[in-house]
Amino acid sequence: MARHFPPGVPRSIEYPEMPLYSFLENSARKFPGRVGALYLGNGVTYSALWKRTLHLVEHLRRLGVEKGNRVGLLLANTPQFIVVFNGVLAAGGVVVAVNPLNPVEEIGRELAETECKILIILDRLLGKLPQGFAGKVVVADAAEYAPAGLRLLSGFAYRGTAPEGALKFNDLTKGKAAQPLAVDAREDLAAILYTSGTTGQPKGVMLTHYALTANALQSYYWLRGWGYSAKPQPAGWPLILCAVPFFHSYGLNIMNEALSFGCTLVLIPDPRAEAILDAVQRHRVTHMPLIPRFVSDILAHPKLGDYDLSSVTTASSGGAAISPELMKRFEAMSGAKFYQGYGLTEAGPATHATPIEGERNYFSPGKAYPDTEIKVIDTQIGEIDVPSGKEGELLVRGPQIMKGYWKSPEETARVLADGWLHTGDIVRVDDAGWLYVVGRKRDRIVTNGHTVWPTEVEDVLLSSPDVEMAVTVGAPDPLRCNTDIHALVVLRKGAVREGAEARLVELCRERLQPYQVPGRIDVVPSLPLTNMGKVDRVAVEAEIERRVQKAMDDYAREHGAQKS
Repeated sequence: MARHFPPGVPRSIEYPEMPLYSFLENSARKFPGRVGALYLGNGVTYSALWKRTLHLVEHLRRLGVEKGNRVGLLLANTPQFIVVFNGVLAAGGVVVAVNPLNPVEEIGRELAETECKILIILDRLLGKLPQGFAGKVVVADAAEYAPAGLRLLSGFAYRGTAPEGALKFNDLTKGKAAQPLAVDAREDLAAILYTSGTTGQPKGVMLTHYALTANALQSYYWLRGWGYSAKPQPAGWPLILCAVPFFHSYGLNIMNEALSFGCTLVLIPDPRAEAILDAVQRHRVTHMPLIPRFVSDILAHPKLGDYDLSSVTTASSGGAAISPELMKRFEAMSGAKFYQGYGLTEAGPATHATPIEGERNYFSPGKAYPDTEIKVIDTQIGEIDVPSGKEGELLVRGPQIMKGYWKSPEETARVLADGWLHTGDIVRVDDAGWLYVVGRKRDRIVTNGHTVWPTEVEDVLLSSPDVEMAVTVGAPDPLRCNTDIHALVVLRKGAVREGAEARLVELCRERLQPYQVPGRIDVVPSLPLTNMGKVDRVAVEAEIERRVQKAMDDYAREHGAQKS
């Protein structure tokens, strides 16, 4: 498919075998006085970020961090995340970036499983500190890098209780500085990132310095450099919105790529629509990496028209599927071009993205990155390549692929073979190289002898102007020995509730094959979501299973009573 490669993008890149922290080190050397991070209106220069990183390296070594030791991070998008992430790597350690939205039990499991020696936690998140954590706790003050007035107000508004013996992060960024430790970029781990857990218990994905460096450079070259812009850039260089959490692989890739180019990172620790809109207008942000939930929230903001987003040249979405309607509405509102991408944590995460020039395709998350091989195989035997345009499981291979799952060789062997990562996603790829995601292999519904992909039903439901969110799952019917299609929808604000289910069933009958039409559609007030805005199918399936079991129990009691 090389003949369909986007113009201006190299088909192959020479990736430096360097430590990942070199991105920050190099930008501090080239742009020492440039603001590297904007946090609540306060700027921190690249030289200051790197200087504090080297101080942290010295203190981490004194605390016993040696090469390969794991250090946990429970932080929001603050300057401390940039310093800690690079400081741990420069000390030879491995970052375990934990999702603070997880239940405290899951946080404790991940820290224990990776045997973290130290946990660096934001004071606002101390309520998520697992009881019995055996390592050293370092508490970072969320207001440390804020403007003076906000720091004072924060001191009155919040008084967290740190555990006995905890260290202050600010004390670890002073005093003597140490030189970074050399690493084997191809072999040494940089990070262990846990999957979202939407398809089972979260697994620790092992990513090397080389994999994360390569993926940041693949994204950089695909975009023709962050410096590519259809509009003048007010600062003379890109200002990148950093609202996607850094503890997620997508957000981490944004951070690494922006640091590699010397961009200014506009940090959003609490990514509400109003905070995002205010930051974009105030700082004249040029690039907006987003997730679908952020896009929806921004477009639904009651005062959207009061904000000036004319500085934005490009916006992008990842982490979950996004509808063409949302992208087009965002473009019309902002005047920016909107792109999307595809990936998964196990792939560093990005493997595909929309080209920045040429043909527009709102229905595909793009084409494969440089040096990223893909193939689509049958879903039965799992060994036969399927023709272009036919559905099958996507396999990817490239420099950004994970080393494996932490302490799970069997699971690693199941998804990695000869460098090929089995994504579990059912896709089709057309003759021009565009990728179309049909659904997850495990989400397939078999009903009345037919295969139904939930996304095909959900796309129809979401095409209704009344529907905000939709999910489709298989609901077992033990009495008929069959599986029914059950859809749950959340209506948009202002939509007419009465008769909504019947209208949506009729819409499905008009647009789908008879076997694809849900046997039941329920309007619900909300759906469980992951931190990236995806519907949590595991939680939905568990609730459907609970309902099915209750119905069976009620049936058994009723018929048992009749017999007696």
